Amino acid sequence: MAIPLRKDVQINPGVLPAGGSALDLNGLILTDNAYAPIGQVLTFTTKEDVSKYFGSLSEEYAMANVYFSGYNNSLKTPGALLFSAFNHAPVSAWLRGGSMAAVTLEQLKAMSGTLTITVDGTQHAATAVDLGAATSFANAADIIQTAIGSSVTVTFDTNQKAFIIKSATTGAASSISFASGTIAAPLKLTAGTGAVLSNGADVPSVADAMQSVLDNSQNWAFVTTSFETTEELALSLSSWVTGQNYRFGYVPYTMEASALVTGSADTLAFKIIAVNNYSNVVPVYGRNIHAASILGYVASLPFDRQEGRVTAKFRELSGLPAVVKTSAAYDALIANGYNFYGNYAQNKVVEDYWAAGTITGDFKWLDTFAFQMWLNATLAKDAIQVLKSNRSIPYNASGKAIIEASFADTINQGIAFGGIRTGVDLSSQQISEIQNAVGADISPSLIAKGYYLYIGDPTPTQRAERTSPPMTLWYCDGGAVQKITLASIEVQ
Repeated sequence: MAIPLRKDVQINPGVLPAGGSALDLNGLILTDNAYAPIGQVLTFTTKEDVSKYFGSLSEEYAMANVYFSGYNNSLKTPGALLFSAFNHAPVSAWLRGGSMAAVTLEQLKAMSGTLTITVDGTQHAATAVDLGAATSFANAADIIQTAIGSSVTVTFDTNQKAFIIKSATTGAASSISFASGTIAAPLKLTAGTGAVLSNGADVPSVADAMQSVLDNSQNWAFVTTSFETTEELALSLSSWVTGQNYRFGYVPYTMEASALVTGSADTLAFKIIAVNNYSNVVPVYGRNIHAASILGYVASLPFDRQEGRVTAKFRELSGLPAVVKTSAAYDALIANGYNFYGNYAQNKVVEDYWAAGTITGDFKWLDTFAFQMWLNATLAKDAIQVLKSNRSIPYNASGKAIIEASFADTINQGIAFGGIRTGVDLSSQQISEIQNAVGADISPSLIAKGYYLYIGDPTPTQRAERTSPPMTLWYCDGGAVQKITLASIEVQ
């Protein structure tokens, strides 16, 4: 894994509540599908590619179909969807060959030769693999298995159109190599012909599984699962995102009956929010496709567009089934901290849309949280670029100006997007806390511009160690109207 930029650049997100105290926001799906290789991250840019890889009847394709649709009338749609394997039991190592879709049975029957493969540390050499008698690709797999021996099972996968050689053992000690020999390339069992390796694995901890994901890719924002998780796993994933400094979020989903009981202490959301105080979690009442819709919403936010900010609440996606259709269920789910896709009706107006657009923790609202992910990632990029592009940055007014200028474009883009708002009234407590931090009342500037970038003077020790001067960016989120109550009065 590359050295984290946070060794030299640290952006610390924070919230100043009214009463107190460069990145693509792609989705990541943890999957138990056997097609996903252990220790790798698969990236797809279309739902068709997901269908081709996992199959058109797979849960992964159903989720991708929703994810890549974003939401109705979105200004952009997601650019990529990531998948990573998560195994619930020890798994075997396997070698999946490249696609044989263009190979006919007659061409297959003409293949013969040697095949060598190392399984669990032992080399197996089949000196005479002859497929001349094969009656089908599946029968050819049986012939190959007989030639290699009992250390493996060999099958032909009709979805991938590929031969799969799997170790007979499971767990971390299970291993396999690419094949060699005169028949290896024709069977597409080599790296050069598109074969894929997946070594065996024990059941991973969440920390190990997510570290493996980060070692492969950090270009994602929210994670969910294609499979229904146990409560223990959902809480472990919630704990993991809580410890990531607001960098990642998690979308658990459930259809548990207790979610529809107002104030129930048996719900997953209660254990996430009240028992453990986990943050950065978006509890969803629904199925995996509803979790995929939340991931798709986040990945569709157009940070480069004027007034591109869109709340999660009221977003509609054609074809997404509503799971909440009664006022009682609505009240219970809101009280219990769930997000859900509901069906609403009054008079002749019938609408489907998401509620309530919340996320656990201080940021509270999903659009607010998504913006800070983009903002802080982009500020980190700005910071490293200014450090690299300048010969040196002095600890004086000139240096402060250089640093401030480096953040200007990102801040202005945040204002244009709507993530930073001008004219937001501050409470006396907010003004007091900021004044204590800065040493002056900067609230008029903060209200007028929507933000205030404070760059203080360094201490002698900071200068000697060449560390960051004290810096804080305050910005006003401003919120968004999500309810309208109108007094309609006839004057006689």
